[in-house]
Amino acid sequence: MPFLLKHHFDPDWDPSKLRPEEQADGSVDHHELNFVNNVSKGDVIAEWVDIEEGEDVDRRFVFDDKEFPAGRGTGLRQKFPDTLFAAVDGYVCYKEGKILVRETLTVHWDIDYHTGNVDFVGNISVEGSVRSGFTVRGVKVTIAGQVEGARIEATRNLNCHGGVKGGKIAHLEAGHDLKLAYCEYATLIAKNDILIKGALMHSNVYAGKRLAVGHRLTGGNICAYDYIYVGGQLGGGLDTDTSLVMGYKPSLLHADEEYNKRIKSLHDDIASFEKALNKGNEFRAEFKPKLESAIKELDLLKALKVKLWDGIYATERLDECKVLVPGVVKPGVEISIGSAFLKVDDFLEDVYFYYDNDEVKIGASTEKVKR
Repeated sequence: MPFLLKHHFDPDWDPSKLRPEEQADGSVDHHELNFVNNVSKGDVIAEWVDIEEGEDVDRRFVFDDKEFPAGRGTGLRQKFPDTLFAAVDGYVCYKEGKILVRETLTVHWDIDYHTGNVDFVGNISVEGSVRSGFTVRGVKVTIAGQVEGARIEATRNLNCHGGVKGGKIAHLEAGHDLKLAYCEYATLIAKNDILIKGALMHSNVYAGKRLAVGHRLTGGNICAYDYIYVGGQLGGGLDTDTSLVMGYKPSLLHADEEYNKRIKSLHDDIASFEKALNKGNEFRAEFKPKLESAIKELDLLKALKVKLWDGIYATERLDECKVLVPGVVKPGVEISIGSAFLKVDDFLEDVYFYYDNDEVKIGASTEKVKR
């Protein structure tokens, strides 16, 4: 009696021949091409089923016996002999006639309109670049090429060998450490350390522990919990705003910044709704509920900001905070450690900044500081 091997994934998956799926309204999203068949450990990936008489089936998967083409990353259970399970988290595919579940996804091309967004439950290695407008999510993410105005999220480490040209919209976030060749015009967030081999320019940075920049740090808003190292040059002169904030948990400071963006948007909406209402009663039915909803959300966000700052102050840790610059510090750099503040007004070289008695003070040589 023949048996049909029923798949719980696309057995014909070919990452070089992806097509966008048509939506309910007839449109297509060219960013979503279902690049990978994600499975979690314990998921059913294939099973044997009986063939009904006259049933139209794919003859490629009809067999005379129940021997799974099981490969690495798959497993059987004694209680369910007709079912093949995923033994690990990963993606499922056929390789040389065997069903495999692979824990690491290697993308041999750029992430662009040929691949769409890539959202994977395991580790990702991208051999090309990530183009603007696309998203990559994984556990450990390694990118050989360059990141443009894209969004990259790693639940553990994120490593970009080609650097980041973010165009003011790139967002890179790591659950552990983040390592880059260089970075300009991007937002960087890491729970632990952020390490940049070259230059860091005009970016917003939130390092949960330490930030180290090998060459120069110019422009942007930089938040690190307790340590910043800049090997070459800190600041770009009086024409460039470079702000360092230390001593508070950066993830909470980032949350506050997101609140601020939404509050500004709500103020703009409220002004627009009020302007529309002033034009006459015929606009009342449409815009009065929108105005009331915006005001309600604004009041809620203001209350949440108060609670958030109570939490921020509770994370205060100042005595260990240091900024080390064996190179040059240019005038105009602003350094905040807790409530203490210093604006650099002269050229400095081989110095460090630290907190002492509610002041940001300057030490004469970084060699004297334990790193």
